[in-house]
Amino acid sequence: MLRASSGILSRLATEGKVGSSGFSLEFVRWRRKPRWLPTAKSKLFRVPERKQQSPEEKAELLRLHNNYKTQLRSVRQYLREENQRIAETSSADHFVLTPEQEEAEFQRCLQENEKWNREVAALREQRLAREHQEKQQYVQERLRLAEEREEERMEKIEALVRKEKELSKTFITRENLDAAIEQALANPIDYNFSIDLQGNLYHGRSTTPGNTTGGGNQNLLESTEERIEAQN
Repeated sequence: MLRASSGILSRLATEGKVGSSGFSLEFVRWRRKPRWLPTAKSKLFRVPERKQQSPEEKAELLRLHNNYKTQLRSVRQYLREENQRIAETSSADHFVLTPEQEEAEFQRCLQENEKWNREVAALREQRLAREHQEKQQYVQERLRLAEEREEERMEKIEALVRKEKELSKTFITRENLDAAIEQALANPIDYNFSIDLQGNLYHGRSTTPGNTTGGGNQNLLESTEERIEAQN
């Protein structure tokens, strides 16, 4: 068997006998033979010698044993008499019922049981009715919320449709295609722009920082106004 001993580990660690891992194992033997091993062959037929007791020790053990047995018999007798006394004084054993009385008692118990069953059935019906009403209210509330959500969705759809109808007035159709082409040619819009090292923004493909009189912000403002006017 392998056993890790903390004392040996500490001692070996101080003496420098422990390896790099700092862990030591010690081979030890069982102090006694394990219980699962059979009897040794050298002791298989050996009869152990019984130790002799002194007369004084034997008499003392006998006295203690007799006292224990006497006290135990006294306790048993007391419990037996107490149980018999309780059985005799109880009211259940004094009455001996006839078959007619037993049948009457059975019928009474049966009626009592039926009464309890009717009370439990009434309570169960009340509970089921209350649960049914609560479920109906829950379903109605869910339906109402679903209708409200559907109405809100339809309102959003109608508002979107109205907005698209208003925007459709500005769409290019076959009828106003020539006018839209002429307007686009007469008002060209250039979306190109450039930025200089100072962060100024210059719009237009042909616009350069050297030939502009105004700042970048002014050009940005003017180009924005031009795009707004062209869209209108």
